[in-house]
Amino acid sequence: MKSLFLVIFGAILGWGITGFFTKGFETDYLFILIIGIVIGHSIGRRKEKEEFTESM
Repeated sequence: MKSLFLVIFGAILGWGITGFFTKGFETDYLFILIIGIVIGHSIGRRKEKEEFTESM
């Protein structure tokens, strides 16, 4: 869970730095990225749990 928060924090930080230099703070792409990260993380955890229960 800590890694998920760090990845989201990194995405927001990168968005802020890029927006500062380009003077364009487009939030659409940031929200799409964060939603994709969360969905990918939840699918990965579910697959990991399935593989663990199958190996037992």
